[in-house]
Amino acid sequence: MAAVIGAGVGALYAVAIAGPGARALLGSLLISIPIGVMDALLTASWIAGIEIFLLTRASMRWLDALPFAAVFILKTLVYGAIAGAVLAGQPGERLLGVVTVYDARTWLIAVCLSLVPVAVVVMMFQAAGLVGYRTFVALLLGKYRRPYAERRFFLFVDVVGSTAIAERLGALEAHRFLAAVFSAVAEPIELCRGEIYQYVGDEIVITWVEADGVADARALRCFFAIRAALAADANRFVQRFGVQPELRAALHLGEVIAGEVGQVRRAIVFHGDVMNTTGRLEQATREVGCFFIASAEALASLGPPPEIRTHDLGALALRGRIEPIHAFCVEHSDRSALKSA
Repeated sequence: MAAVIGAGVGALYAVAIAGPGARALLGSLLISIPIGVMDALLTASWIAGIEIFLLTRASMRWLDALPFAAVFILKTLVYGAIAGAVLAGQPGERLLGVVTVYDARTWLIAVCLSLVPVAVVVMMFQAAGLVGYRTFVALLLGKYRRPYAERRFFLFVDVVGSTAIAERLGALEAHRFLAAVFSAVAEPIELCRGEIYQYVGDEIVITWVEADGVADARALRCFFAIRAALAADANRFVQRFGVQPELRAALHLGEVIAGEVGQVRRAIVFHGDVMNTTGRLEQATREVGCFFIASAEALASLGPPPEIRTHDLGALALRGRIEPIHAFCVEHSDRSALKSA
């Protein structure tokens, strides 16, 4: 993507500065396009590094409180400055041995042409953050324009005691509490390659296609990674809200129909019994006294790693289902490591 944008900017730049005649234009294109590609790749590397390694840190959470427009302007200015620094350094020109001294007009043209793709990239990053990067890419490529069946893991994660917390804190503070929980668990979910399908009240629904969830048992490890992240942030929650968040969860695997819906606001949705079953399993955690339940089908596909312990719960009768479902209580074998992670 960066190479294509760079080639396009380089071509526009060549047209803008070329002298009269086809030969002058061709010469400018042959130089400007590869230079544009190299400069774009270098700029994109800096931007990607900031987005992946800097903005995901807890110290950068203050950005989440800013309006969409403010973040867009701030990122465009910062990334535009990076693009300007790359232009000033002329890495592409130095590599090709055609370093030149820009006059004011040429410099202004180059900066303006660089700011446009930077603004487009920032807008795409911001839009992707609203719906999730994988969902955004799927919408962009039209992957689910035509619905089809696929096997997916679904992990339903619920905040324990949220009703009592809301009664004690009040509606506004309860919302801030849940927002803080959802923010704290975003990084471990991303590290486990999970897609946040939706937030439903005090619940997060996370999903993986089967191949992605099976790799390194991500779909199973994700819940414990989430709990570890909250445990590491426990002091902040206690100081701010007077309570440390605790979670319940259920994991199931099955076939769903995935496809785009909506006209004014498009979304990718999943329909299938696996969704209802996972929700019922999560509700069953309260009845059996287990914080994490996984279906036998999910565990059979994953093959639990050695640090994960399972306890057979037998066939659970779930509300709304005629047939019971075989399930297991899942625990991490090293609880002290989980708390200190």
